[in-house]
Parts: sequence; C-alpha cells; structure tokens
Amino acid sequence: LILLIPPSWDLTAKGYLFLYFQVLKAFDYSSPWKGQQQMYKLDIGWPKIPEYFTGQTFCVAVDSLHRLVYVGQRGDNVPKVLVFSEEGYFLYSWNNTVEMPHGIFVLNTATDSSVWITDVGTGKYGHTVKQYSPSGKLMQVLGTPGNAGSSLIPLQFDQPAEVFVEESGDIYIVDGDGGMNNRLLKLS
Repeated sequence: LILLIPPSWDLTAKGYLFLYFQVLKAFDYSSPWKGQQQMYKLDIGWPKIPEYFTGQTFCVAVDSLHRLVYVGQRGDNVPKVLVFSEEGYFLYSWNNTVEMPHGIFVLNTATDSSVWITDVGTGKYGHTVKQYSPSGKLMQVLGTPGNAGSSLIPLQFDQPAEVFVEESGDIYIVDGDGGMNNRLLKLS
C-alpha cells in the first residue's frame, strides 16, 4: 500500500490518527479475522525514523536479553544490518562482510551472545553462514566466501537460506537457495 498525501493535508497527531484509522477502515471489509478478537495491533511509531530502511528489508531477529532488534536489508550501497533498540531507536549498522543477507538468528547463552547471518550473495562474501558479535565484529565464517558448493563438499554452501543455533552449540542450516544443494545440515 502506497499512500500519497497532498502537502495541504493536516498531519498533526490528530490528523494523522484520523487518516490512519480511515485507511484501516477502508481495508476492514476484506479481513479474514472479522469478528475475532484482535491479537496484535500495529505500532505506527516503530521504528522512530523509518528512513534508515534504504534497501529491501529481508530478515529480522530480536535479542531479548539485550533488547536489540537486528534487521537485514539488501541493495547496493546500503548498510546490510541495521540495529535498533526494542523501542525503535536506530543504534548502529554494519556492512563490512555481508553481501546479501537472507536469514538472521540471535543466540544468547549464559556466557555469550552472537548474531548469525546467512549470506546468499554470489560475490566475494556470499555462499556463507557468518557469526558476529552483537556489535557486528565478524567472529566466524562457515563455507568458502564467494564459492558456490554442491552436496559433494558438505561445508560448501550454495546460497544458505536460514540458520538456527541451539544453546548446546548445534547448528542447523537450510542450504540450497541457489538450487544446487537443497538440504538441511546439522553441525555439532
């Protein structure tokens, strides 16, 4: 939904809320949940400054321990990972070694925290699963950056799509967005 607003419209708090409810009301007729109790409501104030989203947003993970929200986005010359507070304030971003984020996962244990990102890019950083510190420092790379693999070499990925890491350290990776591997791996 793209809403074009003429400059003459009053978008003060009262005018904005009126417009917001009019838009919601216009789409109410097609709601499959009509008549059911609403479980969620849209927080129109999150993020505080949406202009930080300069690329295609693709994945999100929440670090509930540190109250951080990580968002992966794609595009040329855009920060690939944006970090917000749970309240919606932009904190920082990083772009160093991520080409095209696809999946993101936050692991918190009693002794450590880390952010895991799958990179489906086909350039010099792609075909990998990466572990970062919460501040964006690269800690570990699984796969060979820039080289698509096949199932003949178990740790050579072909555009890995998702990652999940258990507190025990076991890692599950869905691999094969590129069409070559089409598999789920467990690393112990």
